[in-house]
Amino acid sequence: MVQALLMALLALLNGIQGPLHWYMFREPVMAGFWVGLIYGDPVQGTIIGATINVSYLGWISAGGANASDLYWAGLLGTFVAIKGGMSLDTAVAFAVPIGLLGNYVHVAYMTLASVWPTRMDQLAAKGDWKGIRRLQLMGGPALVLVLRALPVFLIALFGGDLIQIFIDALPVWAMNGLAAVGKLLPALGMSMLLKFMFKKELLPFFALGFVIAAYTGMTDLLMFACVGVCLAAILIKMGFCGEEKGVV
Repeated sequence: MVQALLMALLALLNGIQGPLHWYMFREPVMAGFWVGLIYGDPVQGTIIGATINVSYLGWISAGGANASDLYWAGLLGTFVAIKGGMSLDTAVAFAVPIGLLGNYVHVAYMTLASVWPTRMDQLAAKGDWKGIRRLQLMGGPALVLVLRALPVFLIALFGGDLIQIFIDALPVWAMNGLAAVGKLLPALGMSMLLKFMFKKELLPFFALGFVIAAYTGMTDLLMFACVGVCLAAILIKMGFCGEEKGVV
């Protein structure tokens, strides 16, 4: 019960709109950490969440329209993986349909939340600024509580055993297929990201990082991030950054 309540609280924080909530709870790597912490294995939760996160690197929400729901993909994807004892590849494959299911929740939220602006217009006409403030503070979270936190609470409370039964019932070939798909999804996420960010002037840096990783066997991403920041600072200092140089 305590773990289910904590999962519901996490789902509430995960679904509330705002920069702090996005960075601390929405991203699958962070959602995975919190889910792992709730179930006693934050390291494994972070690893699972980060792996799911790679599949969504090219994820964008244009005008509120989502191809898949990032919120539930990370949160419930990590939950299912931990409770079901899945491998990383299988966890990623399970996270995608969970994200598609969560997309219906997102559409329901956006539809119901459209009522609040109309109500705020009515309050504004009366000069009731306190009523507007109450709706701003409570309207959105109230919908998130019903649409996201409550289902996650019920899944966490009753779904763990059912998930394990379902996974045990899957044939070996189905699990192998999911694992194979899961291995492809991170590559798809990287491809989507490169499609948005690719510039021919930056290709040598991408090749340099790949060569270093491939020939040295180093997998410390923090090291590559630090080196990248240093190279960017050097190039900016030397004047190699700007519209006239073809690099933005």
